[in-house]
Amino acid sequence: MNAETLTLLIAVAGAVILICFTIIGFFMSKVISDVKDNTGNIGENKGRIDLVKQQQQNDVKRIEERTELEIQTMSKKIGELSSSIDLFVKAAIGGDLNIKK
Repeated sequence: MNAETLTLLIAVAGAVILICFTIIGFFMSKVISDVKDNTGNIGENKGRIDLVKQQQQNDVKRIEERTELEIQTMSKKIGELSSSIDLFVKAAIGGDLNIKK
């Protein structure tokens, strides 16, 4: 092989290596860009998840408070009903009511 052929071969090899580095650099820049985007998305999603979690906790607390109030109201009404039934039974036993047997 003569010097011109070797020079040409080295130039072609250098061009191929340069093209390979360019392609690798392009894909590495894409990967880095995607990682940065995904890292930002992770932070946003974590914030959203925390917000939804807080809303769920508030909903559960509100439901618990509402249920407790309903139970208290029902207990009072049951107590009043029990007292009314007790008075009715006492009146029926005492003969104050005209109940046909």
